[in-house]
Amino acid sequence: MCDYRSSTQLNDWIFSFEDLEECRKRANQMARKYLANSEEKSSPLPFFRFACGFSKKKEAGENTSPVDEGISATSNQGQPFLEPEEEELLVAFYVAKIPSLLGPYAQNQYLRRDIKATATAALLFRRFFLSNSVMIHDPKHMLVAAAFMATKVEDCQTQVHHLEEGTKLMNASVCQSDILKAEYILLGGINCDLLCFHPYKAVLAFTEDLRTFLKGDKGRELASFSNGEDRPIIGQDLSPMHSSARSLVDDVMVSDIPFLYSPGQIGLAALMVSNEQINKPDVPKIDLLGYIENRFEGKDKAHVKDRVTKLSKILMELKEGKFGCGNHQVDLQKLKIVHKKLKKCRGVGKKKKKRKTDSNGPDVKKSRTD
Repeated sequence: MCDYRSSTQLNDWIFSFEDLEECRKRANQMARKYLANSEEKSSPLPFFRFACGFSKKKEAGENTSPVDEGISATSNQGQPFLEPEEEELLVAFYVAKIPSLLGPYAQNQYLRRDIKATATAALLFRRFFLSNSVMIHDPKHMLVAAAFMATKVEDCQTQVHHLEEGTKLMNASVCQSDILKAEYILLGGINCDLLCFHPYKAVLAFTEDLRTFLKGDKGRELASFSNGEDRPIIGQDLSPMHSSARSLVDDVMVSDIPFLYSPGQIGLAALMVSNEQINKPDVPKIDLLGYIENRFEGKDKAHVKDRVTKLSKILMELKEGKFGCGNHQVDLQKLKIVHKKLKKCRGVGKKKKKRKTDSNGPDVKKSRTD
């Protein structure tokens, strides 16, 4: 089993805020260049994977700057291209639909899987669109492909026709052939980096460690009840905090946060936020910074406290729809405008040509005469 410290997730898929913005800008400009220079889009469509290891390449002095600042703002047909911010709005919207397709809350009962499959699909989908653009690749197709791939990665396979049925239940039908084509493109766009680590295990591990630690002499000083009750912590006392933290991680997994922080840091910060937000007399308040002080050693101690404190403030803003979290505060009117703009600047959702009609009826196709 691969350790997180030696994984591609840590070494190739962790970014700064600035690097994420640069990746999206570069993907947008590469799509503009391709669409502006293509009378007829090639088949199969091109995909890119420059986001893999982007931060390391940048540190090593490799050229990671945007492609061309002078690229046209409109297509050959004069239609405006999407801006990077508009693309991210669409990506955030679509990634938030993954739990309805795959996972514990899937509409199709045959696609109900553990939450880790949902989280893996979301992460693969977001990885792809760091290097690629919705102006070239239909996000609806890539979403289903990511779900299909996630069932394989997490060893909970499904049949592709169940995914097609699932998309129909969501009123966003994607046929099996499109799913399989998109799966190949997805693999290339993420550089075949399939292994994903999620904060759910970290939330559980820290909760279990807290249950043990808070029973000791040092731990007892870090927990208190708002009703003044003085008693040892028992197993069920931490259940509300654990459940709230898992719910918060559900929001994290459809956002940019997994590109910015490690699963352990996210899990610990989620517990910290949940601990602060739960105000019930029978639920203990825990000094989690004190817990870090006692459980981490050396230089790691200060680093972890700093990272988790900053992350806690970020997690509290997810309910406002920030950091790409499409679970909350979605501007549907703006989304509708962006989606119409997308259809005009590329072929997604392109309608088939209608037969010509005459004034007397819908079909002017000549009938055979004997």
